[in-house]
Amino acid sequence: MWVYHLFPQSKNAHLIGDLEYRFSLEAMAIMDIPTFVRGRDTPTLGIWGFLRSAQKASPSGLVGGVESVSGLPRSLLDIFGRMAHDDVEKDFADWEGHEGPIPHVHLWEAFRISGILMTRRQKGTQTGSQSNEMLVCRLVATLDALYETRKREEYAHILATNSMLYPYTAARLEVTILQTRPSWVRTLRRCGSICDAYRDTPNALILEEILDRALERGDNEVDLDRETKARGVELSLF
Repeated sequence: MWVYHLFPQSKNAHLIGDLEYRFSLEAMAIMDIPTFVRGRDTPTLGIWGFLRSAQKASPSGLVGGVESVSGLPRSLLDIFGRMAHDDVEKDFADWEGHEGPIPHVHLWEAFRISGILMTRRQKGTQTGSQSNEMLVCRLVATLDALYETRKREEYAHILATNSMLYPYTAARLEVTILQTRPSWVRTLRRCGSICDAYRDTPNALILEEILDRALERGDNEVDLDRETKARGVELSLF
């Protein structure tokens, strides 16, 4: 694949500094990060890692700031890109954050917490000091705070609430916790209902069906990849 020619020392590595190429490559790289697209049959190509390595080796260096497709800081995406690593939960916990408008800061915190929960689910372990119950509590509170920013006129132009699908899903997958906390479920449903870009799409409807069935059946081990493959679809969570 041509993306491999962006490795440091390759003949096309200099293109990584070109804004036009960077936008296209970053969009492709986001879609290649496994945790953001579920039910895929093809393995990840690790494009985000290749992209960042090439940037680091280029004269302009590693690009910072917020990535425009996902709306997430690139430093946070770096962690999502290495979720298979053993120490990634610590990386999420230690992430220093990024300055931005209040709605975006709430969104980024929701993604950071979600990354910890998804990592624990993927690895079947809990290595951090905080319990899943406390993490879900903080995640629900953060999403609720993001929801409330819609009521403030100065944030009317900010579309951060359209990007809540991934953290919403991470919280909804914690079935055992949610079954004894119906008020959290109500808050999550309210937040999920305003993801205007996705709310009524087949993608969102299939996801909601899977999550609702898991909650009804008390299935805390629900596997999004297995469920989506059984339906013959891929689900985008960003």
